[in-house]
Amino acid sequence: MRNILELLEETARRFPDRVAVADQEEHIPFARLVGLAQGVGAALIASGLRGEPVGVISPRCARTVVLFMGVLYGGNYYVPIDPDMPADKKRAILDETGMRAILGPEGARAELIELGFRGRYLPIDGIGTGECAIPDAGGDDPLYMVYTSGSTGKPKGILKSHSAEISFIEAYCRTFNFRSEDVIGNQTPFFFDASAKDIYLMVRLGCTLEILPTKLFSFPPELIEALNEKRVTFVSWVPTALSIVAQLNPFSLVKPRYLRKVFFVGEVMPMKHLNKWRSALPDIQYVNLYGQSELAGVCCYYEVHGEYADTDVLPIGKPLDNCRVALLDGDGSLIDGPGRIGEIVIASEALALCYFHDSEKTASSFFTRDLGGGPVRCFRTGDLAQYDAEGNLVFAARSDHQIKHMGHRVELGEIEAVAGADEAVARCCCLYNAAKQAIVLFCQLAPEAACTGLELRRRLKEKLSDYMLPRRVVILDAMPLNANGKVDRQALKALL
Repeated sequence: MRNILELLEETARRFPDRVAVADQEEHIPFARLVGLAQGVGAALIASGLRGEPVGVISPRCARTVVLFMGVLYGGNYYVPIDPDMPADKKRAILDETGMRAILGPEGARAELIELGFRGRYLPIDGIGTGECAIPDAGGDDPLYMVYTSGSTGKPKGILKSHSAEISFIEAYCRTFNFRSEDVIGNQTPFFFDASAKDIYLMVRLGCTLEILPTKLFSFPPELIEALNEKRVTFVSWVPTALSIVAQLNPFSLVKPRYLRKVFFVGEVMPMKHLNKWRSALPDIQYVNLYGQSELAGVCCYYEVHGEYADTDVLPIGKPLDNCRVALLDGDGSLIDGPGRIGEIVIASEALALCYFHDSEKTASSFFTRDLGGGPVRCFRTGDLAQYDAEGNLVFAARSDHQIKHMGHRVELGEIEAVAGADEAVARCCCLYNAAKQAIVLFCQLAPEAACTGLELRRRLKEKLSDYMLPRRVVILDAMPLNANGKVDRQALKALL
């Protein structure tokens, strides 16, 4: 199949009355999802739009998924926009894409007009059913574009194709024993790239996508009750969400009754928090996923087995069968054994098409290389890793998180792993102040913990080499999180 909509319609023929996507207000079966999406597509076709970026202000609700599919029926590609994104970033996206249509809740219209939008706005509540055929879109045509801030804070658009998403989702289904009867518990916002795994697993298999209210993640017992009420069997969450549950330890009160799989992606999963999940729920499959926004889905996975100390770091594992992953040293030579750190390079049909309107960055990040078996299109991740004795990749650091300090190479992630294992620490983030040549560790304490920065620094001195010891340990009431639920490093840099 060349087009995501072909997958959707095939699934709708098999399971017309099964709920495709649901939130607190609405349950939309597959047949109705197709009908509503075709109504959106017909409206876009009537507007004369074809092959263009169409913005979707993306609150976490069932109708947002309808809008995504509707944009595709109109022969366009969708651009999820964070409703809470600062106005300047929204303006930058509008200016860069020149989009002529945006879909979303009625309440978002006025702000967009203030930001200079003069195109057509289609409100969620105005969706009606309609009919339109699947457009003649090939596999290499754009499917959606996600904007990510990256390390600079400036939004960058990454364009994904139909064939890239299909390549990933087919490999995902081959690797893991997903079932059409599964119920996916969605945590990630729809403007966050990781949510596409949930959406297209639903589209491919006929699973039900249950959108879990964000507020539940602050009340783990209620969250688990919701998992049971919705009969959720599978979750793929950012580690921060799983860690919040572990810290408040609701498992003595209530346990998930239907959950079979717990995947995590986007950050390093603190082992001490995962150990609490595994101790309480030992029969669940736990999988560490690794990928990049420049790839549809993920490229590597590691299924967690055996015992791990709280200070251990999980491997990121081995590639999905639609990917080739290699390590290159500083000279560009392949690393083929353990003991040497190199940059992770990915070759796959699931790679993104390009950075939107940035040919220079596209050319510097995507390149052709023979990794064995002939030249293939590759992507430089900027992530450093090494092989373990079993051939698994073990993440070392972001290349921009590795510093030179006191004459030594220091990986800030290693400091975070040691500090994060301390029983007093809920979560932490380590940054480097280059101007002052100082390592600074920011920590949020675990519930009921009482510890000063000086006390924690004294404990770290027993576990870290002098050149790795943070000059300052800053205790925060709460770690700033970005809209994706990950630690907001940009906000912390302002505190340096």
